[in-house]
Amino acid sequence: MRLNSTNKHKWVAAVLGLFLIAFGAGAYFLSIQPLKDNLQLKKESLKTEEQLLSIIQGREKETENYSSVSSTQMQHKIPVNPLVEQMILDMEKAEVVSGSKILSMAFAKDSDIAAQEEAATGETVPQGETGGSAQSGEIMNEGVNQEGQAEGTQAPPKSVIQVPDGVKKVTVQLSVESPGYPELEKFVSTLESTKRISMIESISYTGGAEITSLQQKDEPLKFSITVSAFYMPELKDLAQQLPDIGAPEPAGKRNPLSSFIGEEPEKDTTEN
Repeated sequence: MRLNSTNKHKWVAAVLGLFLIAFGAGAYFLSIQPLKDNLQLKKESLKTEEQLLSIIQGREKETENYSSVSSTQMQHKIPVNPLVEQMILDMEKAEVVSGSKILSMAFAKDSDIAAQEEAATGETVPQGETGGSAQSGEIMNEGVNQEGQAEGTQAPPKSVIQVPDGVKKVTVQLSVESPGYPELEKFVSTLESTKRISMIESISYTGGAEITSLQQKDEPLKFSITVSAFYMPELKDLAQQLPDIGAPEPAGKRNPLSSFIGEEPEKDTTEN
């Protein structure tokens, strides 16, 4: 009897022990382990947030350091000022590269497209002999003559495209003379390859007379081309970050006209 009672106590103790072990394991997996998993997730989330914060702070520093550089690079495409001087330099480059000759230029600044269509005629002035680098506001609505002689008044060019709000454009109408059609194509392609966003709005030309004898020579091809470039005057805060135009240094001439007669330098007549 005592053996049976002892065995029963052992079995009861074993069952209770197993029950306690099972209870402890269940409590661990149901309560403690989820808390540990949640803590691990929180740590990983915190680490991720810290990485994102460091990235954002780094980008803010980069923005502070390179915002002006980025603005200057963007203004190579769309500046905040008309930068007519840069347009003239680009056209002169196309003139040299293509072997063409610009006979005249007529500029018009689009403050209002509707107003532009009713604008008065512009004045023709010599090209390349303006007495220095011309300012944007002084060049507007003026024609430029390559020969250095006024050829009468010329109506400012009319743009045929619309632009979004806040974006203005400078339209220039060129009268160009090229040796032939390949030079015309080279002139146009050079204008289209500039950094600044521009658009060739129209090209018109008339072919020469048909050659019927060996004594006849090809006549130069004259054509008219209308080009528009864009700018955003509303972004006045970025005016200090305009890109350099890259104009050539002044030649230091006292007389901008070609002359074979030497001029003596002015003497200092100040009395002591």
